[in-house]
Amino acid sequence: MNFIYKSKLFKQLIGVIGILVILAIGIPGAFNLFYLTPHFVKERYHQVMLNDVDFLASRLDWNLSKSLNDIVFLSQKIELSTPEKLKESGEAMDVFVRSSSIFTGGVVTDTEGIVKLFYSSPQGLLELKQKSNISYRDYIQAPLRSKQPYLSDVIKTSTSDASPVIFASNTVAENGQITGVLALSINLWNSSNIFNSLFQGFQAKKQGNLYVVDGAGIIIYHENREMVGKAISNQEILSYISEDKGSIADDISTEQGDITAAFGKLKNNNWVVVYEMSHKDIYAMSKVNMDMTVGTMLLVIALGLLVSVIFAQLIIKPLEEITLATEQVAAGDLNRQIDFKGHPDFQRVIQNFNIMTTNLKVQYRELEKLSLKDYLTGLANRRYFEQQFNLELDRACRLGHPSTLLMLDVDNFKNINDKFGHLEGDKALIALAKVLRDSVREMDLPVRFGGEEFLVMLPESSVERGRIVAEKIRERISEIRIISRKGNIMFTVSIGMTSTEQLEGVDGSGLESAGLSLLKQADDALYLAKSKGKNRVEAYQLS
Repeated sequence: MNFIYKSKLFKQLIGVIGILVILAIGIPGAFNLFYLTPHFVKERYHQVMLNDVDFLASRLDWNLSKSLNDIVFLSQKIELSTPEKLKESGEAMDVFVRSSSIFTGGVVTDTEGIVKLFYSSPQGLLELKQKSNISYRDYIQAPLRSKQPYLSDVIKTSTSDASPVIFASNTVAENGQITGVLALSINLWNSSNIFNSLFQGFQAKKQGNLYVVDGAGIIIYHENREMVGKAISNQEILSYISEDKGSIADDISTEQGDITAAFGKLKNNNWVVVYEMSHKDIYAMSKVNMDMTVGTMLLVIALGLLVSVIFAQLIIKPLEEITLATEQVAAGDLNRQIDFKGHPDFQRVIQNFNIMTTNLKVQYRELEKLSLKDYLTGLANRRYFEQQFNLELDRACRLGHPSTLLMLDVDNFKNINDKFGHLEGDKALIALAKVLRDSVREMDLPVRFGGEEFLVMLPESSVERGRIVAEKIRERISEIRIISRKGNIMFTVSIGMTSTEQLEGVDGSGLESAGLSLLKQADDALYLAKSKGKNRVEAYQLS
């Protein structure tokens, strides 16, 4: 420690610390107490609340978009011309709704609005005992007028619990002629519905009040069911809802006191996610900090002169911090940062150290991402799949829940490369990857396994559910058109599928062999699809 006592810095501290203790503690403390703390808390909560409403709005948008895509897909399977086709349509509707995490019921009508099929969860398809006409419903009229899929406003049901329901609808056609309308319902309060789960899970972790309103300021979803259908009376809140300002957070006065409100608008409709929090809750913790700051200031001022020499000796603390931090970084802890606001002689060293560890952490994360992602398609690569595949097998075996595996291969891909060139072949793979991403759930895992071979892992999916997804993927890929100088590129895929339901006697000790068996089963099913003429889906059959 002799170098500390001989340093110029140490002598400066001993000479002036007695005079500066009040200024050094008092002025920054008062500035922090009356300015920095309130502004920091306000900005922090504004940003956090904006992030929350943006997240909820984007998730709601994604699910609404998916519901429209799903209604288009299912409407292509509905036919009404004969009793046999109507029965098959009912079966397709039953399988689709039961496997959906969004829809809770639905109807099929003819063009006059006469109900042909009625589905209610959990009862399933119900027999119609009398003729029912619902042509007056907007979700029946709108798709017939626009020939486009339609998303309705919220409707409160006439049942005892008066649940809020929206409908996604689309026309159904046979031989190019519109024959009716398919409308699927989304009960926003259904406990298994993804909308309700999203809001309930989010609200449980947050202070304040979260709800959704339409463009007119009518509450369409609220944790308190009695609030649904009521209009917002505060004109300042209404102005934010009615104006197209994008996501915004601001302070608003209400009859109950001042609040901070954040607004996040959806793109698919005129809904707005509103997040309110009272200033009393926001500044509760900062008030405690203010009181503690005042007490600390008074105590330090009283004792500052008595401990000035001891304080000067504490100059060794930042040196110890730097030494300890460098040891931890050398051991692999790249999250280590040093928070020190002392003498400039140390600030430059510490600032450079923090920048260095931050840059190392960013570079490490980028390298980790690149190592798990396919460079061409942006999908997960084989290495990442093998990691997740083992985890999913372990979960499926422990819980006894089915998981389905799809294996895809581009039919005659060599012909594409030979005729159009490898660059155009790469475009085909990129287009295929986009279809995979758009066709599966967020929990599913699409993977480029190698070359023109792809895998899709579908957790919590039976063979029936897997076939629906596989057929949807196959049809969408067959619709791809890539324009090139040598003509349009069109291609198909063959898909083999299998499920953990087809594995026998698997436990935690046999996961590796089970995974190899599942991959081989999918490969055998793919070979069968190829041998039967390609552009088809085949499931592995136990011999």
